[in-house]
Amino acid sequence: MRKKWWIIIVIVLLILLVLFLGKSCGKKKQTETVKPTETETYTVKRGDISSRIEITGEVQPEVVVSLKSKVSGKIVKFYAGENDYVTSGQIIADIEPDYNQANTLFNTKAMLQKAEMNLKNARKDLADKTILLQKQFISQEEYDKASDALKEAEIEYTQASSQYEMIRDLDVPGKVTHVYATASGVVIERNINEGEMVQSSLTSFGEGTVIMKIADLNKMIVKSNINEVDISKFKLNQSAEITLDALPYEQYNGKVVKIAPQAIIENNAKVFPIEINLNASGKVVKPGMTANVTILADSRQNVLVIPIRAVFSNDLNQDIVYLVKDTKSPSKETKSKEKTSSAPNSVATPVKLGTNDLLQVEVIEGLKEGDIILLNEPVTNNNKMFM
Repeated sequence: MRKKWWIIIVIVLLILLVLFLGKSCGKKKQTETVKPTETETYTVKRGDISSRIEITGEVQPEVVVSLKSKVSGKIVKFYAGENDYVTSGQIIADIEPDYNQANTLFNTKAMLQKAEMNLKNARKDLADKTILLQKQFISQEEYDKASDALKEAEIEYTQASSQYEMIRDLDVPGKVTHVYATASGVVIERNINEGEMVQSSLTSFGEGTVIMKIADLNKMIVKSNINEVDISKFKLNQSAEITLDALPYEQYNGKVVKIAPQAIIENNAKVFPIEINLNASGKVVKPGMTANVTILADSRQNVLVIPIRAVFSNDLNQDIVYLVKDTKSPSKETKSKEKTSSAPNSVATPVKLGTNDLLQVEVIEGLKEGDIILLNEPVTNNNKMFM
């Protein structure tokens, strides 16, 4: 009987021991896993900040000269091809003229004579209408029509006269006419071959045939189209850093040299063409290369700056920061960023922001140098983080 009681006592003691140990382990585990949340703070200070805009564009020569012939005819000889360097005044092709040009000269002279006759008649008609208007035999509207007709006749006569003089002055030798380069540079395009016909830029009704294009590849630009919502960020003479997909390890400098005064339509969107000069030798940089451009849009010195991640927005979509209110003024040894295990009291403070560089942002109003702000949002607040 006594043995039975001893067994019961031992079992009870074991149960109590297990319960005690389990409770102790639970307290220890809870103590180890629950840690106070670390709160990062930042001391507002002054610094320099620059905002940058990244765009893409295409490398093009600054000036491209389209070379045309003064006479129509057949190309019988080329003295320069693509990638060749030519100088202004150099013979680049020979053309066998189309002698139907004589007929063109005759027709142009006839057009000039007709325009001269129309002009004479228009002047006489206006003189007659002037007398009739003074005597009130015709209306002002009839007089105005005669006046407009005279203006049109004068324009037609001027055009016909200029056309006739250009054709008359053409120097067409017996067999071959030379075509001369009108600029120095590299031939970047030649779509005409020997034996093909070309139209004169003077005698044809069109603009004439482009024989070749010449460009100075030492003067290059980057052309890009900027969406209308961003164009206000761009100004003339802004500095630029340029890299090329074809030359990824090279960096070039430049500046914005042209901003179009009006928009054009591209892919159903309004864009403004801009140009950035490229300080690079044309021997390496080629027209048509893709350029990646970083524009220094704005630069501020000695202004209040804070990390962007310290800026949040409230329910009114205002930019705010959490200004710490219960800390002592930091000593000279205090760093800009601090970590504390206890969450300090803070107040949501509206701020006016300026330029940002995607990491830091300028504070125009709402804070002063030495203020301490939170870098992470208090857990009791539902505001969204500033982007």
